[in-house]
Amino acid sequence: MHFANPEFLFVLLLFPVVWGFKRWRRGGAASPAVRFANFLALDEAPVGIRARLTALLPALRIAALLLLVVALARPQTEDYETLSGQGLDVMICLDMSGSMNAVDMDLDEIAAWQEKSQEPPNRFRTAVDTLKEFVKNRRGDRIGLVVFASEAYLKFPLTLDHSTVLRQLDSLVLDNMERRQDKPGCINNCTINGERTAIGDALSKAYKRLEKSDGRGKLIVLITDGNDNASKLKPMDVATYVGSQPDGARPGVYTFLVGGGPKSKIPARVGGSMARQMGFLSYVPYDEHVDEAKIREMVEAARGTFHAAYDEEQFRQAFSTLERSEHLEQKVALRKEQFLPFLLAAIGLLFLEVAASVTVLRRYP
Repeated sequence: MHFANPEFLFVLLLFPVVWGFKRWRRGGAASPAVRFANFLALDEAPVGIRARLTALLPALRIAALLLLVVALARPQTEDYETLSGQGLDVMICLDMSGSMNAVDMDLDEIAAWQEKSQEPPNRFRTAVDTLKEFVKNRRGDRIGLVVFASEAYLKFPLTLDHSTVLRQLDSLVLDNMERRQDKPGCINNCTINGERTAIGDALSKAYKRLEKSDGRGKLIVLITDGNDNASKLKPMDVATYVGSQPDGARPGVYTFLVGGGPKSKIPARVGGSMARQMGFLSYVPYDEHVDEAKIREMVEAARGTFHAAYDEEQFRQAFSTLERSEHLEQKVALRKEQFLPFLLAAIGLLFLEVAASVTVLRRYP
C-alpha cells in the first residue's frame, strides 16, 4: 500500500492529544447529577442493552474520523507496471575452480551453521544465490553464462527466458576436489574440472557473444576468487582489446574478486577425500596468495569496475551496486486510487452514529 499524501497521516497524532484534553476538562468540570437518598435500588437495577450500546457511539465517530484521515492520505495500490525501452545484454563469467569451495567465515560461524545441521555456504553457493536474485530483478535483460575453471565454455547464450537461466544456475555442480586413483577428474559429476583457472578464456568467450549482439547496452560480469593459470589467451591481452573498443561497442566490465581475507577456510582433505567429523566437513585456514594488483590492472585495461569482497556480506553489497547502476529499462508504475472504500466506510459509520443517536440509542435528559 502506497500513500500519495502521507503527510495527512500526521493528523492521527492529534487524536490522543484531543482525547487527553477532553478527559482533563471533564475531570475539572462538575458532572450533571440527580441526587438520591439511597443508591441500593439503582445498584440492583439491571443495565439494559440500549444503555450498553450507547457507549459505542463515540467509538463509531472516532473510527469514522480515522478512516477519513486515511482517505485524505490517498492510499494507492500498484495496478500494473509498464516496461519500455530495450534492456541490457549481460554475460556472466562464473569461476568454478576448486578454490570456490572455500568459505570466508570464522570457525565459530561455521560451527553455528553445523549446529543447524547445515554446511556453511561456500563462495560458489553465495555467488549462485546472488546471481539468482540478480536474474529475477532483470526482467527486460538478456542474460548468458560462461563457466570457467581449467577451461571456459558457454553454458547458455543470451536469453530472455529467465526461468531457464535460474534452472541452469541450480544445475551447476562445483568440483569438490575429491579424487580416486583409478578415476581421473572429479568424482561428484561436477560441471567442469576445477583444478585450474582460465580467466582470460572466459572473458574472451563472453566478449565474443556480446560482440555479435545488437543490444543497446552490454555488460560482462566476472566473478572469480583466484589467479589465471590455465588460459590460452592472456587476461591482460583480452582486457586491453576490450578496453580499446569505442564507447558504443565496448561492454562494461564488472569484476568481483571474492574471498581471500583472513577468515578464509577450506574443507580439509585426507588423501583424495574430504575430512569429516561427526558427519560434517572439517575446515582449515586457506591462504590463496591471490595477486589482487594484477586483477586490478586487468580491469583497468578493460576500462571496467573492480570490487574486492572478502566475505559473503561484502560480496552481496558490492553486487547490489551493479543492480542499481546498470539498468536501461524505464519502469512506469501505474497506481490505482483506493481512497474511495475508506471514504465510503467513514460516511457509513458517521451516518450509523447519527441515526442510532436519534433513534434506538437516543439519550433523554
